[in-house]
Amino acid sequence: MARKPSRRTFGLIEERKSPVTGAVTSIRARYTGPDTEKHHRSFGDKMAAEAWLNAERILIDRGEWTPPKARELAARIAQQRSITLREWARRSIEGKRLRGGTRRRYETALEKRILPELGDIPLKDLTRLDVTNWYTKLDSTLAEEARSRNWYGQEKSDGRGALYSAYQTLSSILNDAVEHELLDASPAKVKGALRYKALHAPIVVTPDQMWRMTELMPDYLQAIVPLAITTGLRNGELRALQRQHLEIEDATRAKVTVRGTAANQKIAGQYNQIGPPKTDASYRDVAIPSFGVPILKEHLASFSQPGRNGLVFPAKRGKVLHASIVERNWAVVRVAVGLDELHFHDLRHTAAAGDDRGSSRRLDRPGLPNAAPAHDPHSF
Repeated sequence: MARKPSRRTFGLIEERKSPVTGAVTSIRARYTGPDTEKHHRSFGDKMAAEAWLNAERILIDRGEWTPPKARELAARIAQQRSITLREWARRSIEGKRLRGGTRRRYETALEKRILPELGDIPLKDLTRLDVTNWYTKLDSTLAEEARSRNWYGQEKSDGRGALYSAYQTLSSILNDAVEHELLDASPAKVKGALRYKALHAPIVVTPDQMWRMTELMPDYLQAIVPLAITTGLRNGELRALQRQHLEIEDATRAKVTVRGTAANQKIAGQYNQIGPPKTDASYRDVAIPSFGVPILKEHLASFSQPGRNGLVFPAKRGKVLHASIVERNWAVVRVAVGLDELHFHDLRHTAAAGDDRGSSRRLDRPGLPNAAPAHDPHSF
């Protein structure tokens, strides 16, 4: 219910009353703008309503007027764009659906590599030059860190992997800002920064090398070598295997089912996490060559946990084996056989090479070595 508007030279002011009590609930000011549309706003008192109408009239007289709602939207966007990269980055990562390991990788790159240099820059002021200068400086810093670091048997790095990870994280955060209309375009445009190529060529091991490396591994890890080489399972997938994932009663039809992967974390309380495989395509059944069945049976009897859910490759204390244990032992073994640059992940390439030679047998996807005759344990 509205009272008759008071007359003014510009616009109208009227009281809005409750139809039940008759009490004044608000004061509404309205006017017809240069666009011939009616614009209004409610206030708690008449003075505020008059002040708003006067301000609108001044904007019209100066030729600076735009519809109030358009101005409100522009002001809201400007306020959003005034946030710093630090503020937006954390909101962006919190809003993403990421695997645990990916989220921690993003957070590490953010806190260690991105925010110290770019964090306090307002998001709207971040330029391509800012990003390029940051990338160039980080490239030099990481390369120097890699050269001066004592790797203590770990996989050596030249720093390019950390650089790629940091840039990928920043690019994702800025693309997210574009999607939320906080930026018109991402300033992360460093040419080639999202292309990563390993320095060393993948190495394919021979049967003799496989058996030699198997013998050199600790007894509770020996079975992991032929299983990795012949099936192409990842480090985390091997460490997540349970007895129920192995079907080895019939050596001619033996297979391993991949349904999980173990985390690779150095955070207290997160060593034992087993999550879903890396991708949807990673859910698979993989054939095991017949020569690997006796090795696995002996391993299960000697080192694996009991029961269907028992871990095939448990740590000595009975929990999930950590990736660093495998990598440390692997670093010693590969040097002993003269394959200093052989990464554990390279064993997947040996399985793939078996397919390329036409010697593979597959269940769900290409890439598995053929089951070898039981009398010839060195063929695969």
